[in-house]
Amino acid sequence: MRRLLPIVLVACTESSALSPTEDAFVEDAVVAADTFVASDGVPTETSASDTGSAADTAVVATDTSAPDAPASTLDPDGVEMKHPTKPTGLTYRLGALDPNTAKDFEIEQGDKATKKTEGKLTFWNVPSHTLSYASGGTGWTSRLHIYASGTETQLYTWKTQKGWLATPKDLKDQELTIYLRPHTILDPPRAQATLKIRGGKHSSSNGSLGSCTMMTLGAPTSGGVARFGKELDHPSYDYVKLTPMVPAQLTDNQWVGLKLVSYQRPGEATKVQYRVYVDRTPWNADGKPNNTWELFSTYEDVEGKDTGAYTKLADWGGMITTVRTDGVKDLDFALMSVREIVPPT
Repeated sequence: MRRLLPIVLVACTESSALSPTEDAFVEDAVVAADTFVASDGVPTETSASDTGSAADTAVVATDTSAPDAPASTLDPDGVEMKHPTKPTGLTYRLGALDPNTAKDFEIEQGDKATKKTEGKLTFWNVPSHTLSYASGGTGWTSRLHIYASGTETQLYTWKTQKGWLATPKDLKDQELTIYLRPHTILDPPRAQATLKIRGGKHSSSNGSLGSCTMMTLGAPTSGGVARFGKELDHPSYDYVKLTPMVPAQLTDNQWVGLKLVSYQRPGEATKVQYRVYVDRTPWNADGKPNNTWELFSTYEDVEGKDTGAYTKLADWGGMITTVRTDGVKDLDFALMSVREIVPPT
């Protein structure tokens, strides 16, 4: 089993007690211990902790980038590709592979996925495991990792990177897709799905290895239904609350397709674009993707833009791509993939 942290990892279910190892396993949090209710009634972070150095800022989702390429191409799983694949770029597609044994894929803490079917739909279910949050308290989480670069050896951090963290082929401009369905929300304030990209290892001994950014889809009881986040130093988070463009949210026992597109346009060295799409009716009667994608949230990261603890533009390639859930008992998932794309001009 791959280890993201230099400690012994112990797999457990959401109902098991924390082992001494896990009790020392200081992990990243989603919601600070102390929250206040903003004018929209959504709890937001206030402490300079692992969950964000400043209170979330509600911003209207805007993106000045060019529109998507014509959606006329499907990947081998039948999933619509918003942008063309870079001919010399990396592609990782879980497809019909077993996530327990697939090369360059990891379910964190050794949680075992179980194959399931409903009608003509085939998918996998993984239980959450317990953890201690650095902000205090315990919770439930699951983590699915793709190592598209084919290595776990990280050479640089966000402070020392050469445009990449592990190899020059690390993913920069990219399109990440997953279909998921959460079961039993156990911790409503922390219930969310997070798509993390451009990052590296999460280590208690060297927090700067984290080097990642993220976009989220939360439950309405969480810190925000749509957010952009930075975790350049683990486990110190900045979050920026975004205004959803369609009424989607993480909902118990409901499938949703999630797609994160991130790219840097040619000639814009100080900006990186983030766009999240949702598919609220993801499957057709044959258990295949419906491809009814809708733009859900956008964010433009800019060099020097202060998000709380960070002003650095995250424009490097990352070695780890992660889909994370918090606050739910277990998770159904299918067709996780990531690939390097040709950015729009």
